[in-house]
Amino acid sequence: MIAPTTTASELGFYVCPACKHVLQQEDAGLRCAACSQTYPIIQEAVPDFIREELSESKDPVFRRMRAIDRMAGIYESKLWYPLVLNLYGGWHSATLPQLIGTVAKLLESTTGRVLDVACGPGTYGRRVASPAREVFGIDISKGMLRQGAAYIASEGVRNMHFARARVEALPFENEFFDAAICCGSLHLFTDTVTALREIARVLKPAAMLCVFTFTAGRAGILKFRRVREWSSQNHGLHVFTLPEMEQNLAASGFADFDPKVSGSILTFSARKQARASA
Repeated sequence: MIAPTTTASELGFYVCPACKHVLQQEDAGLRCAACSQTYPIIQEAVPDFIREELSESKDPVFRRMRAIDRMAGIYESKLWYPLVLNLYGGWHSATLPQLIGTVAKLLESTTGRVLDVACGPGTYGRRVASPAREVFGIDISKGMLRQGAAYIASEGVRNMHFARARVEALPFENEFFDAAICCGSLHLFTDTVTALREIARVLKPAAMLCVFTFTAGRAGILKFRRVREWSSQNHGLHVFTLPEMEQNLAASGFADFDPKVSGSILTFSARKQARASA
């Protein structure tokens, strides 16, 4: 939604994450007239909706933000994704191209706006963006967002946008999106249900959610209970069971849970529950 005083641009899609009021575009960034918050633009067309210093957070993921920023340049290289998938998921689990293909197939019939939660450098989002599918990526890492902006510029991806924001406070109005993806991050959120409920808020009824995360499967180091406990305590990594994931989705307003397990890698789709008929 664009305020009357705002210049029509891609920045006009955003609302205040705190009060969901429309934002006015000014020289300093985007300003909320309702709660007087101003959100800067960290680079061209990338607004920053996070006001706190995340490195001082109690959350172990946030405290590693500088390391995550530096990792952006190798995130899609052989130095990261293959190693993580093989280590956690198992040697014969899904590969990155296969995961991207799975998400693309699930979204094949979807047109309109797609939310990419914890998008990184747009690893999945920029590959599903199309003339009929506009992708909005949000992430907490400035380094990942800068790398993503560089990728879409060099690759000529026109229908993807980036913003720095937390999944618990998305800068979008209700029922804004036709689908959402969350690939490689759901297991890192402090409160899974809170995150899923906020995603559900911005989805239209019956819209699809596509997720890649981890489960305690039969391959990879996550099959070991002590590894899962250590990863949770030291890195904030939550490894889901299928019943737990289904319960989290139901508590957040999703139905039609459809899981697929490859080693310890879990991919699934679900749909936001449609409104009950009058």
